[in-house]
Amino acid sequence: MNQDGLKEFVESITTKEYLRPFVSKYKWSKPNVFVVGINPASSILKIDVNYDVNRYIDIITDRESFLTFIQQKNIQKGKKPFSKTRIGLNHLVEHLETKSNGKIEVLETNINAYPTKNAKQLRALPLSIRQQGQEWFRELMLEHAPPVVIVHSLDATRDLMKWLIANEMIQSSVYNRSYRLRDWIDLGPIPINYPSGATGVVFCTKHLKYYGWKGNAFQQLREDVLTQFNER
Repeated sequence: MNQDGLKEFVESITTKEYLRPFVSKYKWSKPNVFVVGINPASSILKIDVNYDVNRYIDIITDRESFLTFIQQKNIQKGKKPFSKTRIGLNHLVEHLETKSNGKIEVLETNINAYPTKNAKQLRALPLSIRQQGQEWFRELMLEHAPPVVIVHSLDATRDLMKWLIANEMIQSSVYNRSYRLRDWIDLGPIPINYPSGATGVVFCTKHLKYYGWKGNAFQQLREDVLTQFNER
């Protein structure tokens, strides 16, 4: 991971807040499962870290530090410590990493690193900004070639599939613009062939804001992901 390139990227496009291309477990993580949303729904402002980009990088490359920072920021604003999406993401990540006995390390990432309150606001941004916001995610996918990608929400699924098809990593016959999210989920693991020769699969699922505390509706997804690593 190019640290200088990462610093340049997170400071680009917007003068007020940092872009958030990912949250990793450690600074030098080697993740093998990507959990992919459409874009961050909350932002860390540059003023929040006194315009210290190195501190910001330290936060997003240490999951525990990131969660502590976000929790404290939300409480100071009079909000709940974590959003429904963050609660779901935390529990899914913990489940996969714990139940795999260390075989799985998750990278939390998004199709677009530009933070907005919702996908509608993201779509309203100029095309050039949306394209720039996607650059780091694409680099991460090619660099790590994750064996498993979990993409949640219909917007994120459609954007991911379009990019994978455009780069000949999945078969074009997979994509159907009329598919509902349920249709994507029912496809089961979708094979990926990375340019490096590595292979992986994509699992599509509903938005993680529906995960809750126990994630009962995500039980099959969790089992399917764990199976991928039990078979390796």
